[in-house]
Amino acid sequence: MATLFISDLHLCPSRPQISRLFLEFLDGPARQAQALYILGDLFEYWAGDDDLDDPFNAGICTALRTLSDSGVPLFFMAGNRDFLAGESFAKATGLRLLPDPTLIEVAGTTTLLMHGDTLCTDDDAY
Repeated sequence: MATLFISDLHLCPSRPQISRLFLEFLDGPARQAQALYILGDLFEYWAGDDDLDDPFNAGICTALRTLSDSGVPLFFMAGNRDFLAGESFAKATGLRLLPDPTLIEVAGTTTLLMHGDTLCTDDDAY
């Protein structure tokens, strides 16, 4: 079983093909994973956990909850587009929120997880 990492999908209703592929991933390969780590910018934007009622967001959250309920541990590190994802999002999806950065063990190797936007040191405007 593999540990899977995804990042920067920027899911939104205006890009249905990406959302469809993500849902197929959750229903297929992700079901065989040892764990799934989502390292930020899952959504194009997340205005706060009150966005859970939005039909598009609710559908993504339901799919994540289904994967979590199947026994695959889910972890989420917020990115610069979805930094307002909080405890209500975690509860709705069955995932665990991680701080940025986080150290984990993967196959016996200490591994640094981060969203990465903080590494944009040459982007003075950012």
